[in-house]
Amino acid sequence: MDKSVLSVTLPTDSDTTTFKYTIDPEGLIAATQAAKYPGTTYNSETGVYFQTSDKNYTDKSAKLKVTNKGSVDADVTVAVSVADGSGITAMKAKNAFTEGGAAELYLGLLVNDAAAEAVTGVGDSGKLTKTVGLKGRPANFEVQYNSTDSKYVYAAKDGVADAAWNSFEFGLEGACNKKDDYSAENFAVPTVTVTWSYVEHPETGGADMLPENAANDVDPSIAVKEYDYDRTATFEITADFGAGDKAATAIKSVKIGADGNTFGTDLTSACVIEGNKITFPSGKLGSAAIGDKKYVQVTFDKGEAVVLTLTITK
Repeated sequence: MDKSVLSVTLPTDSDTTTFKYTIDPEGLIAATQAAKYPGTTYNSETGVYFQTSDKNYTDKSAKLKVTNKGSVDADVTVAVSVADGSGITAMKAKNAFTEGGAAELYLGLLVNDAAAEAVTGVGDSGKLTKTVGLKGRPANFEVQYNSTDSKYVYAAKDGVADAAWNSFEFGLEGACNKKDDYSAENFAVPTVTVTWSYVEHPETGGADMLPENAANDVDPSIAVKEYDYDRTATFEITADFGAGDKAATAIKSVKIGADGNTFGTDLTSACVIEGNKITFPSGKLGSAAIGDKKYVQVTFDKGEAVVLTLTITK
């Protein structure tokens, strides 16, 4: 049996919007208290802004997460490049701007808590590439029998918590030379491209391993606590059973209530519970108007019960 499982969860294509940025070398946004963008908060002294939440912008982007959900170690590579042909005269290291009339930009890659590494130039020649090792977790796997294929397989245990895997986060920070001249006609801010990939860590050599941060003992949980609920369709919830001594092995009950404190209706027998998945048949949350909320209490055989908020949408 092959017990080498290479499986890394990467950010999705949509996450690339995390690295869109704005430059404001003259500080016009701060000087006007973001009058052009009502209700937003712009907090940066570097002249570069990334959107970190719906209404918040800072000089550091939000961070994206990479998780090794395999049994073997993996080398993960993040690459950052800046397009040529913009109005930027030079890419600079942090705090290395020059006096004069040239538009200069700094973009740095942040991996976990390590110091940022700068993009050194435009195009492929200036691309920054960073590779780190991420440990696998064979303790999260077990031998299983697949009756469909009549084969034994080595697979992850049901419902292993996300916190029980090793992971790291990465993002960007930025600054522009606020003493320089950005007034050239048709000035354009360069496009930044961030990519990510992985390979199995080789037996010899390879990237330096990041410290392990997987938790050995994790309470059972359900990551997303609010859902839209369509009463005309079935509805599925996936639970994390946790890990180690705190891990649950089963879901004991599913109850519903009109508030988040009292749960009088037991829906356990009406639901289909298979491993760590709960499927509600359609129309089982009782009478309610569109926009009303219902509350579901899920109890495991270990740990605290989890309460979910469901908003009726149909």
